[in-house]
Amino acid sequence: MSRIVVAGTLDELSETLDVASKLGSIHMLDYDGEIEDISLGSPDKIADQVSSLLVKMRGCAAEIKPSKGPRKSLADVRSLIEGKFPEHLDKVLSKINALEDTKNNLDKTSQNLATITRIATLNLDLELLSDYKSLSCWIGEFGNLQKLRSDLEKNASVMCFTGSNVKRGVAAVFCDNEVSEKIQSIISECDFDAITTPNSSGSAKNLVDNLEKEKNKLISDLEKFENEIDSWNEKHGADLLACIELLERDLEILNAPVRVAVSEHAFVMDGWIPSSSVKESSVALKMVSTVVETEKFEAAHHHGHHNEHHEEHDEELPPIAYTDRNISKPFELLTDLVGRPKYGRIDPTMFMLFTYPIFFGMMLGDMIYGIFTIMLGLWIKNKFNDNEAALLASRLVVYIGISCVIFGYLYAEFAGWEIFIYEKLTDGSGYYLKDASGHYIYSENKSPVAFLSVLYPELEHGYGPTAVLPFGITLSFPFHRVGTHMSDLIVIALYLGILHLALGFIIGIIDVAKGHGLVAAFFEKGSWLIVLVGGFLACYGFLVGNGEGLTEHYASAMSDLVLYGGITLVIGIICLCYGLAKYEGFGPIGIFVGPLETISLLSNVLSYIRLMAIGVVGVKIAEAGNMLGYDNMIKSFELVANGDTLAIISGIIAMLLWISIQLFAWVLGVFSPNIHAARLHFVEWMKQFYDGSGEPFKPFGSKPKLVEVE
Repeated sequence: MSRIVVAGTLDELSETLDVASKLGSIHMLDYDGEIEDISLGSPDKIADQVSSLLVKMRGCAAEIKPSKGPRKSLADVRSLIEGKFPEHLDKVLSKINALEDTKNNLDKTSQNLATITRIATLNLDLELLSDYKSLSCWIGEFGNLQKLRSDLEKNASVMCFTGSNVKRGVAAVFCDNEVSEKIQSIISECDFDAITTPNSSGSAKNLVDNLEKEKNKLISDLEKFENEIDSWNEKHGADLLACIELLERDLEILNAPVRVAVSEHAFVMDGWIPSSSVKESSVALKMVSTVVETEKFEAAHHHGHHNEHHEEHDEELPPIAYTDRNISKPFELLTDLVGRPKYGRIDPTMFMLFTYPIFFGMMLGDMIYGIFTIMLGLWIKNKFNDNEAALLASRLVVYIGISCVIFGYLYAEFAGWEIFIYEKLTDGSGYYLKDASGHYIYSENKSPVAFLSVLYPELEHGYGPTAVLPFGITLSFPFHRVGTHMSDLIVIALYLGILHLALGFIIGIIDVAKGHGLVAAFFEKGSWLIVLVGGFLACYGFLVGNGEGLTEHYASAMSDLVLYGGITLVIGIICLCYGLAKYEGFGPIGIFVGPLETISLLSNVLSYIRLMAIGVVGVKIAEAGNMLGYDNMIKSFELVANGDTLAIISGIIAMLLWISIQLFAWVLGVFSPNIHAARLHFVEWMKQFYDGSGEPFKPFGSKPKLVEVE
């Protein structure tokens, strides 16, 4: 990054900002207004007009949802804005408003029609239903019309007119005011729902006919407005989006003077620019301004002995722009959740391209769930194809979905089932049968997804090649994580945690060495790496050396491993204590803090066991769904096949239960492994080296998408 300062007369400010916006490479720094006689600029006088037009265009776009068209030239879009396009916009906005009014009137008319239609069944004129002084009246629907009639027949001073309705009976009850309370109590016992009578006169049936005509006219008007708006959208929608983009750019330029330092006659614009863009941008800016100065940023180095180099100093650091990348770009979303890396520090995004999908796949690890996850990513891409962040998120989801399919294949799992399920055959008395060679005899593959065994050619009873590696690592294909290889998965998860943390410490060593020298890097981060290695060797030697059936030579080797690992651990703790005291600012208390801090490293490593635990829990949820839903569904349908037609109900219920649990397992599998994979990166790994205090690089001038800018 380089620092850039552009200055000139006030007459040059507008054109300078226009050029800077087209360049799209300058991260402007807002003037703080602390210098006497130098103030902030003010927005251009036409900014309000542009803002008003932009609001109208955005409102129109929100209503009609236009589609993007091919890129247009700046001159063409400018001619649209300065021509008759605003008039066309006002016309379509008036049609949109008329459409909304028509919808409201249609709703109101439909409600009135529904009310009058119910009243029309009484065969009474509308003026007879209200406005009595000596009579009380109730018009509405009754849930028990027969009971109403029988109860009212006992009262001579009551008149009751009844109609009919599809669901409920309609009635109009009239009585003298003297007995209104008694009649009210009778009515309340008959599930009464009052109908508000319209303030009108004449036959209700005639009013129904008029309302139906009005409704039909409103529907016709509604279709007319919708067709006219759709036609306008098809013809001018792409132009509307292009105009919005250009007006947003114009408004940013018009309001930009409030970020610039100005005096009575001159201005100064300060900012950062990528060093690769200095030459091109300087040439362009010198054509419209008086002074353009750039200086490449050189970070201050702090080598040698220092007590408080971690304290913030007054050095102003440049903003951070990600390097151009393609495959790993979606993982910038994860990095931004923590914050941009501090200037000069290593960007962890590329590392997460490999580790994040691996962690996710290890936890979910089911072929059909992986396929669903890929489909979810493709849906996000198609649904939000005009949103850059959504497109990146869709690619990230596809990546982890592919990893899930791969691990599902390695685990031989599909929808919570293992693809290979064999049982040893017995002779009926409990003894397992064996062939002539002394090998057990197995049943046929009983897995509901046994047809997928064709993906694993030449496997005997679901077991393939096995590799036994040093340090107790056992790799098999397929890797039955919920069966014979669960303990192996725990070991692999722990070793992945150790390697992941070691990578974090190595990155930390490089980062600190660049800014503060190798000595500081060794004591700050290298000491942690020594503690990690020494602690691992000592623990491994102790756990293995106390096992049964070890040869004397092997037991001796494990004893030596404990000894040398322990010595390495002690050396690492001593270096850590010195680093805390000398370089981290703890002072003498660092001697006591160091041993306590090493305990946190153990919890960091053990946290990676979730790579096994989360996955196994997910498998068991899906497995429970298969037992409760799928197995019962198959049994019910077998009963249906044997003539029990009532069993189809239980079969359908079991099928819905199975599908619901599978969907729940997948949704939980998408969210939970993502949360835990993010935790392992953000909490366990990145805290070992990462400083997310960097400021994102935000160049002045939006990136053109629909309008070609010279």
